[in-house]
Amino acid sequence: MGQLDGKIALITGAGTGLGKGTARAFIREGAKLVIASRNQQRLDATANELRSQWAATVLVIPTDITDEAQVIALFEKTVQEFGRLDILVNSAGIWEEALIEDMSLEFWQRTIDVGLTGPFLCSREAMK
Repeated sequence: MGQLDGKIALITGAGTGLGKGTARAFIREGAKLVIASRNQQRLDATANELRSQWAATVLVIPTDITDEAQVIALFEKTVQEFGRLDILVNSAGIWEEALIEDMSLEFWQRTIDVGLTGPFLCSREAMK
């Protein structure tokens, strides 16, 4: 029995990096997962890995967390599938390997949107 048996967890940025690592850890502890990111292919690869190694329950929902309508839909689909949400992990992020003087304002704004606005939108919906 794991510490998260029966818990429903939603993890953003779960296609790679910390989000994917968190998904692995949560599955090992018995959670059922909803995984989200913009990249369907990476999400599917993560879900397939989790399902094959741990016979896990994983719902894949491609989502741009900077888009309010997509975030609302993400939480609606989660509740439709599982009836509730117990845990939210905001782990989506982006960064460009560039000196600040070479970074465009457009990329900086996208970084702020993913790092701040997205977690705000997700947290707001989770609290509902």
